[in-house]
Amino acid sequence: MLTSAPGRLRTTALFVALAALAACSGSAPDAPDVAPLDAAQAAARTQVPLTRPVALDKPGVIADLEFDLPPPGELAWSSLIIGVRIEGTEVKSFIAYSDLIVRGGLPARVHLQRIEGEQRNDVPLLRIGPDLRERIAIGEDGFTPGVRAAGLDGTMLYEAGLEREGMLSDVLSFARASAPAPGRYHLRVELLEPRPLLQGKPAELIIGYNARAK
Repeated sequence: MLTSAPGRLRTTALFVALAALAACSGSAPDAPDVAPLDAAQAAARTQVPLTRPVALDKPGVIADLEFDLPPPGELAWSSLIIGVRIEGTEVKSFIAYSDLIVRGGLPARVHLQRIEGEQRNDVPLLRIGPDLRERIAIGEDGFTPGVRAAGLDGTMLYEAGLEREGMLSDVLSFARASAPAPGRYHLRVELLEPRPLLQGKPAELIIGYNARAK
């Protein structure tokens, strides 16, 4: 189980949620309007950034897919985030949901491979430490004990049609890859423990580049 103080987690979740909402409503006036993708369109997308609906309440594989990785956008870092995204419209319940996921732990095995012809090469992964600053190498077994708040590049998400206006949004990272080269990749994510309190609560797998700090 993760050991961060609930109050600190609530503050972090609120900051991330409000920052995401502000970013969504503060788009540049001359930016082209991009209609959000519907569920079928988002599920068919195979280029980063991408999302997939997932259930977090039962152990098992929630991701086993190939995708194309373009270069990062102008406002993104080169780190690739692998995590889950939750959304909501009511601040209090949204923060409670984020707290529930982070404090309860969400142990998983995460494996990322670069596809080069007939070969698949493992990509080293890192996870965010308890202090939200340390980066800890994930072992060959892919084990990570839970998720931590992370920021994704909102411009790439918006241009891909993966942001919905007026929604609070929180990205919780299982793992990240440092500066992976553009190309074709395979991702597998397996949840290891049941979390019955998360039953029926919507979530998405999300893969995207880390946002630059402002």
